[in-house]
Amino acid sequence: MTEQLPPYSTLPQPEPELPQYTLPETFNIGRFSTRHLVRPDQLKAHLQLLAAFSHLKQRVVASESIIAGLESDSEKRWVWFVNLAVERFERWCLTIKQSDIVEQRLPPIDVTMVWHAYLLNPSWYAEDTARISKLKPLVHFTNYFPNLLANPGLLTTDAPQHERVSAWERLTNLPYDPFASAADLTHKSIECPYCHRLIFSPFLQPNGKGYAQSKFSIWCECAQLITKELLGLYKFAKNIVEPTAPDTYLAGTLHTPRSAYDTARGNAIKTRVLSSYMIFKKNEASARHILQNVQYNAARMRTVLSNHLKPRLLNKIMGAYTDDRVFSLDLVGAVLRQASFVKKMVDLGWTEPGYFANELDTVALQHCVARYHAFLNIMAESPASFFVPTLDIDLGWHTHQLMASHYQNDCLSLVGRYVDHDDKVEEGQLATSFDLTCRAWNDRYHVPYMHCGCPLPGDTIGQKLRRLLSSKANSTMLLLPPKSDACAATHPSDHNAVFALHSMSTSMRRRENRTRKAEMRRLRAERDGRAVKRDGNVDHGIAFLYPVPMFYNYPGGCVAAAGAVVNGGLGCAVVSLVMFGERGVLISGL
Repeated sequence: MTEQLPPYSTLPQPEPELPQYTLPETFNIGRFSTRHLVRPDQLKAHLQLLAAFSHLKQRVVASESIIAGLESDSEKRWVWFVNLAVERFERWCLTIKQSDIVEQRLPPIDVTMVWHAYLLNPSWYAEDTARISKLKPLVHFTNYFPNLLANPGLLTTDAPQHERVSAWERLTNLPYDPFASAADLTHKSIECPYCHRLIFSPFLQPNGKGYAQSKFSIWCECAQLITKELLGLYKFAKNIVEPTAPDTYLAGTLHTPRSAYDTARGNAIKTRVLSSYMIFKKNEASARHILQNVQYNAARMRTVLSNHLKPRLLNKIMGAYTDDRVFSLDLVGAVLRQASFVKKMVDLGWTEPGYFANELDTVALQHCVARYHAFLNIMAESPASFFVPTLDIDLGWHTHQLMASHYQNDCLSLVGRYVDHDDKVEEGQLATSFDLTCRAWNDRYHVPYMHCGCPLPGDTIGQKLRRLLSSKANSTMLLLPPKSDACAATHPSDHNAVFALHSMSTSMRRRENRTRKAEMRRLRAERDGRAVKRDGNVDHGIAFLYPVPMFYNYPGGCVAAAGAVVNGGLGCAVVSLVMFGERGVLISGL
């Protein structure tokens, strides 16, 4: 007699066959066809880097005794550690040479983390390494990055070669190990803008006025108070009077969407700045005289220059002079913003060793590659728009940017302009920009941009995708169980969607207004008898707006910036089958 199966049981079903999924040899971007700009193996290498950064942060967070005074505050301890990493990165940049053998001068993991964040601000990185003579050797190391993606262990190793450690310690005067260095690196040297004395400021002070703290200030022996704002103004004044190219050009004036080194524009802007009588009274041409003429006041300098420069350009230039470091970008803020994206990749499980070990699982990375090329294609076809990447596309985008010279050349030749990676966009603008991206993607490829339903059964991402594709092939309706890293990777990339501390209440009010309007639309739809799609598992009111702890005034998220934003509400999409889109672009709902 055959045993009766319980009513809730089903007969074992054979594992569905994975549909054929092979990346094409070329992709169409704009009017051109190109081979892969990034590859799955490079994404794997990048994820290995992110795993190392995550492990580094975990060690700092767990090391309560690493620095006195911050034992109970892990977030401030991390900000302090990042400040030290930026100091170490600056020392490395100022000691490397064009003639160096790259593998013998590669930096420790904390410095690599800062370098990584710098590369993910491609316009500033490209301009700085062309405009600032001290940073030119960095190009030699950047051009080697494709080799590092082929062997990421060179950057993440815990056992670097003796020659590499020896060269680092000899030239930077710091221990190679960042935790050993933290015990030695307690002060930062700064030059007084008034008397030019060298002052050694503690990174941390009990009163919160250390160099690594938000209220930094220090008194010089000349009885003058020094702040980062003043140090930035001093750097700006020295740049104004610098006569020799390329250092004579002001930050933010050379790199444009069409040119990486527009000296005609740089000269024109510099001439306008020099024409100010308030800056050059009596033809005095020294940084000290300029500071005296504006009474050592950054706000007064802005007022003077507002008569010669448009507000947007003025803000861009002055925003590059916020401290005394050689860089035009606040690298501490850049690292802190990237930490959120790193956490997203960790939470997806993608940074785990062996996560993409077999061919089946690598399909997810093939999706990333395909969708990133499709993302570049809509940017090429819509030059006047902001587009917001999903997490999987952002991984491909970030990986491309690590190969800086390739990225610049690829953007100009394929997209028709340099595409900046703007990670300081206010969250309200990010919301409308994401809606624009969803509509542009749907209009262009006829598949949804993201998923809200998520999960699929299976132990690995490859098994989940196989079930997803098989289910879609056999059914017109895809029912998604509770949670899936494959689908979650298509949620908007929120790694930089943060609140500025000074505008927290404004950001919250805007968020509440958007939530209230969405709820009103839902109620109207229910009243009118229209179907309402609700996701009971994940809160996607605004999927990418999660505030992260910040000690810098940088709000916003990550967009491909090139023009205006079209307003619109947020929407959720269902999953779509992998398909070849028009003009041979491989696209997918994943």
